Amino acid sequence: KFTRCKPLREQGKGWGLVPCDKIGKGDLVLEYVGNVIDAKEKEDRLSEWERDHPNDPNFYIMSLRDQWYIDARHKANLSRFINHSCAPNCFLTQINVNGYARNGIFAKRDIQAGEFLSYDYHFDTKQGDRFVCRCGAKSCRGTM
Repeated sequence: KFTRCKPLREQGKGWGLVPCDKIGKGDLVLEYVGNVIDAKEKEDRLSEWERDHPNDPNFYIMSLRDQWYIDARHKANLSRFINHSCAPNCFLTQINVNGYARNGIFAKRDIQAGEFLSYDYHFDTKQGDRFVCRCGAKSCRGTM
């Protein structure tokens, strides 16, 4: 059972996601879903996005396993609105569901209804490709 959530604008960060009810530590929040693509398709889609949207760093591609990725740009659920934080209240981990690898988002701690959800994106980028981080956490790394 997934947590009921709703997207809201998060100041300075665009869209964010908040739970409608309190979430307990360790609870499954949502599954990150989208189209499964290989590494070449991922690079092609990111290059196309950068070319067509040079001032928009929003993209929704996440590593699934090995050389496979999930693109949540077109086929997705509300999990794509969860923002990054260097001190997140959620974590993402692979789970096995009937023999299939899935990305589950779980609560790191108790989370209040209406509190913005976040997890650490752990971007695998070259130093020059990094984005300025706007998470606002005391432990913010400055870039992601």
